[in-house]
Order: sequence, then C-alpha cells, then structure tokens
Amino acid sequence: MPIAQRTKDLCLSVTFLLLGASLMAQSDSSRLPTDTLRPPVADSALLRSVKEMTTVSVTAYKPVLQIRADRITMNVAQSPLAAADNMYEVLKRMPGVMDRQGLQFRGKNVLVLINDRPSNLSGDDLTNYLSAMPANTVEKVEIITNPAARYDAAGRAVINILLSRGKNYGASGTLNTGIGAGHYGRYNGGLSLTYREKKISLYGSYDFQHHQTAADLHSQRFINIASTIREDQHTLTGNNNQSFKGGLDYELSKTSSLGILVKGIAANRTRNVDNHSHIEYFSPATDSSSTVATNNRSSLITPSVNLYFKTAIGKKGATLNVNADLYQYDKDWKDNFITRYYDGKEQEVRAPWLLRDHSPARNSIWSFSADYAFTAKGTKVEAGIKTVFTTTDNKAHWESRDTGKWLNDEGKSNYFIYKENINAAYLSLSRSIKKFEGQAGLRAEQTNAEGNSVTLDRIDKKSYFSLFPSLDITFNASDKQQFTLSYRRKIERFGFDIVNPFIVYQSQYTYSQGNPAIQPSFSNNFEADWIFNGEWSTAVSYSHYTSVLADVFKKDVTGTALISTYDNVASANEVDLTISHTKALFSGKLTLNNTAGGLYARYKAPAGSQLDKGGFAGYLMSNPVWAMGKSWKAEMNLSVNSSMKLGAYSYKPLFNMDLGVSKNILDNKGTLSFNVTDILNSYKARYTIGSFDTRSITRSEPETRFVKLAFTYRFGNKNVKAASSRPTGIEDVQRRMGQN
Repeated sequence: MPIAQRTKDLCLSVTFLLLGASLMAQSDSSRLPTDTLRPPVADSALLRSVKEMTTVSVTAYKPVLQIRADRITMNVAQSPLAAADNMYEVLKRMPGVMDRQGLQFRGKNVLVLINDRPSNLSGDDLTNYLSAMPANTVEKVEIITNPAARYDAAGRAVINILLSRGKNYGASGTLNTGIGAGHYGRYNGGLSLTYREKKISLYGSYDFQHHQTAADLHSQRFINIASTIREDQHTLTGNNNQSFKGGLDYELSKTSSLGILVKGIAANRTRNVDNHSHIEYFSPATDSSSTVATNNRSSLITPSVNLYFKTAIGKKGATLNVNADLYQYDKDWKDNFITRYYDGKEQEVRAPWLLRDHSPARNSIWSFSADYAFTAKGTKVEAGIKTVFTTTDNKAHWESRDTGKWLNDEGKSNYFIYKENINAAYLSLSRSIKKFEGQAGLRAEQTNAEGNSVTLDRIDKKSYFSLFPSLDITFNASDKQQFTLSYRRKIERFGFDIVNPFIVYQSQYTYSQGNPAIQPSFSNNFEADWIFNGEWSTAVSYSHYTSVLADVFKKDVTGTALISTYDNVASANEVDLTISHTKALFSGKLTLNNTAGGLYARYKAPAGSQLDKGGFAGYLMSNPVWAMGKSWKAEMNLSVNSSMKLGAYSYKPLFNMDLGVSKNILDNKGTLSFNVTDILNSYKARYTIGSFDTRSITRSEPETRFVKLAFTYRFGNKNVKAASSRPTGIEDVQRRMGQN
C-alpha cells in the first residue's frame, strides 16, 4: 500500500476516534451495544433453560444486548450502531455470528426467521436479502441457541428478526432518513404507519436504500511446481433496494382473530468487475496474462402473502394457530464478459473473447401449518403439523463469440427444475417438579425431492423419513444457579443454490458449480450449561456429524481452472466452550458484555481430499454499553478471532471495532445517530484454500469502513397498542431459495 494511502487511512481512523471521544465527553450519557464474531465451527448453543434469566439491568434503560438462558437478544431499536444500517450488518455484530462463505452462527449456516417464521434463504442469497432490509424496520433480534421441536429440524441455531409495530390505540408513524459514505456515498429513507381501533389494526411501511461499495480480492494459486496463477480483482457494486409491508389484523371475538400480511423486497443491482489474471512460469518468456471485464445487471422481486387464524379452543388456555403462506421469487440476471489475452510483454495476442449469459429464475413456495398448545395437570403440551411445497425453476442461457457471431455455449447453458415437499409433525411436553424443569420433544419429517436437469435429461429423486428427538433437563440449585443438560438430533439440508448444477463464472481460471448429488447431513448434539447470578453463563457442547456438507475445490481437466463446488464428507466432530459475563455498573448506566470461547473442530475425510484437517481456535468479544443522562447513549463493538483450520479453509486472525453515538431531540420524538464501522479498517479476511491437490492463498478486502448519520422522527399517538406480532409460514424454506 502506498505511504500516502496509509497516512490517509491512519488520519481517518484517528479523526473518527477523536470525534467519537469528543461526542461522549460532551454527553451526559453514552451507551455501547454488543457485537461479536467467531470462527467457523459446527453448530452448538449457548445456554438452554425453561426458566429464562435476563441480563441484570438496574435502570429503566433497555439494554442493547441481553443474554438469557436459551437465547441472545439484541434490541435493535436501542442501538446507535444500527441506525442507517441494514440487517445483514446488524446480524454480524451479534455474539457468535460471522460471515465466512455465508452467514453463520458458530460456523453453521443459520435458520433466519422473520416474526418467528423462516426466510428460506442461504449463502449469498440470504446476504442479499438481509442487505436489502433496513435495520430501522426491526424492533429486536433473537438468537435461539437450542430451538424446540416446533422449529424446523435443520442443524443450526435460529435467528429470529422481529419487525417493529405500533403500540396502543390511535394512529402513529415513524419517518427515518440517513446518509453515509465510504469510498462512495449512500442514503436511505422510509415511512411506517400504524392505525388501530379496538378490533382492527392496519399497518404498513415503505423503505428505500441506495448504496455503492467497492471490494478487492487477491489470490495466488499454484498450478504445479513450475507455475502459478495470480488473480487481482476489483468489484464495484451498486444497489437500489425497496422493501414494503402492509397488513390487517381483525379480532373476531375475545378469543379469535385473523389477518393478512403482504410484504416483499424489490431490488436492482449493478456489478462491474475488473479481473486480471497472470500466469507465471520459471521461464519469464512464456508468461501470459488476461483480463476479464464483467458487467452484471440483475433485478429481483419477492412478494409474499400470509393468512392466519388464531383462536382459543378446547381446554382453558388452549390455543390454535393456523397459517397459510405463498412466496414468489422472480429474478432476472444478465452478465456480459470481455476477455483479453496478453503475452509476457503485455502485448495483446488475439481478438477478445466475448461471453454473456441470461439467467432468469421463477421460484415459489406454498406452506400450511397448524400449532396447538394447552396445559393439563401441570404439563404444557405443544403439537403441530406443517407441509411445504417448493418449486425452483432456473434457466441459464450462455452464448460466446470469438468471431462476429454469437453461438450457444452448450457447456454452460442449463435448465434445472427442483421440487421438494416436506411434511412435518411434532409433539413437545414440558413440566416443572420442585427444583427440576424438563422438556422433551419429538419431530418427524418426511422429505420428497426431485431435481430435473432438463438440459442433461437427468432426474435425481430423494425420499427419506427422519425422527428428531430433543431433551432438556434443568436443575435450579438456587435463585442464583441453574444447571442444564440437553440433547438434540438435527439435520442440515442443502440450499437450493447448492443442489443447482449451474456455473457461476468469474474468469476462465475460476468458477463455481452446484452438485445435485448432495445428501443431507445429520448430527447428534450434547450440551451442558451453567448460569450464575444472571451474570455468568457457561456452555460446553459436543457435536458429531455424518455426511457433512463441505466446500471443496478441484482442478478442471486442463489443470488450470479452479472449480469451487460442494461434497459430502464422511463425518465431523466439534467441541465448543463459551463463557459470557454481563455486568451493570453505576446504577445501570454502564453495562459490560464480554464473551470468550474456544473450540476444536475436525472433518474425517479421505487423505487424498486434503479435507481431513482441523484444530483449535479462540475468540474474544467486548461490548460495553454506556448511557448517561436522558438523551445520550453510545455503544462499541470489539472482537478478536484467532486463526482457524477446518476442511478446505485455513483462516488468519481477524479484528474489528465499531463505534456509535445517538442523542434524543425534539422532546424525545426524534433521534439523531452517528456511527463509524470498522474504524481501523481491519476486517479483511485472509485465508488459504487447499483440497484435491489445489492450493490458493487469498486476501479478501471488502469495503467495511463507513461513516453514517441517521435521523428518526416519531409522530402521532405514542400510545398506539401494538397489533399482535405473528409469523408467516414459509421462511424456513425461503432461507434455502437463494436470492441474488
């Protein structure tokens, strides 16, 4: 990096730190939220207990972060760091959540819920969906570390995003706007309205985001002992995202209600990539290089409709919830590639090669669920059924031109249809006997899937039935101490993008491809937890996985191109230790949230795959929250992650620091927030990839340092009672749909 650029970065960092310190020094209060990053490991949980112990809070301030017995909660509406941000960035600041080849919690892909119902997305698609969701539309986020039997049996923790709603009778609204800058400017704005009378509630919102970000990627790959390929890539991505929501809730009687919710996201993205590849040989005269200029245009709209009915039925206190959902996913994706070739003297040696693709997708999900709960003789009983039908219809039409005519590229073009039906039923019992509390659950799932590659005239069918037991036993030794033992069997289903055999092209030397032969992975998970005084929490867990889904990298037939794909590894083991401490000081004005942990994870795979590796890793997170006076608050996020080896990846350490401050103005009707993310510009991934005789050293440098200023104004009746927050029934499949 040039000295001038280093000096500029250092000056910017010092300026941001001095500005944040100045604002806090002038304030009567400040408050700092929590956010954490962890290295990839297999899925495990923090703490589980039927009796929830909340973080100590002595004042009326609602903490930004709360660590409970079975979940971690971030009150997004209380976070200055979340202002003018999107939900993807907010989630990365939660304890144990990290982005490494997709959003993960403790190294496992997560099940993301919206108002208690899954989002049905994974990988890059989940990232793009959450990036289009403004954080100011969310009230809070929960990480349910040990989900009960009523949740999907996927082998992951549950992240539940609860959207903001009005409170009490009358009309109210919230207007928000924000600006920011990194290398490029960004802005956002939105309006939400709520109106409620005794029996009817109407609500709706519209939000818009525009942002442009840059990213650099540098890699060096060894072809053989005599040659290497070095790739340098710069990407400029522009996003215009619109999100909308509208709903109606109606109370039929004191015991029954019904409603409809319509929501969705409309997004347009531009992506311009400049890739330079250089092949180096021992003999410089034979060196060669190429450049690939990529122009991408994509559009996406994801409308969904939910109908629900809730009523009291049968025994006193018994409830029945019925949901019907329809989700539509329409995507239009176009790429244009121009590849130029040069010799060792950087002289162009042939005419440019032109390549283009058009990849539309039209996918849909239909779901129906019914949940019944009642209490009989001191035992709480929960039971339910659910059926989900999913269809993904994806086309990829590739054309190439070496001369003056566009020709169909049959090696890349594909038409793939995937259909899946999951039928599930569950039963859960929970009861307290003196100092013991227990919960036992059993979930049954029948899965029928069919992948139809129309282009290859190949159909792959899968059908399997699985049982997923769960058990929690808690001993309340005293008012200050609780001990919990738990067991769960889980499943990790592949995302729809993983099973799709389409090629995602980067250059003639690098591309990725799905694997329709992927099998689901099963795991047995054991955990022991200890909570003391509502401040200390410790969890030790062990997980054993079979048919693990793993990222693998292979060479193509020429030996020069790197193919990123997926495969099943025989098994994996993971041991995890997490210790968290939360302490409120100075009458609750300062809250300290600290977490430390360590883990060991390893795949069991054939030696020739080079995936049979793992090791120890550690992490530290500190999230002080400071609130002084009635109008100022500030929050900080600090996280350190050690190196980590697992499967094909070997990661280098990571460090991150964010700072945000906010002040209530206009008689507490308005809030002005200022924040800086990744102040030291240190959140850059460095890792080595190695599998099947491939080896690549990579440095990923996404743009992560931003300065943001946001303003929120609340108007109307402040006492509007919240309409009942309810889930839809399709998000668990949506997370796997894939959204770009």
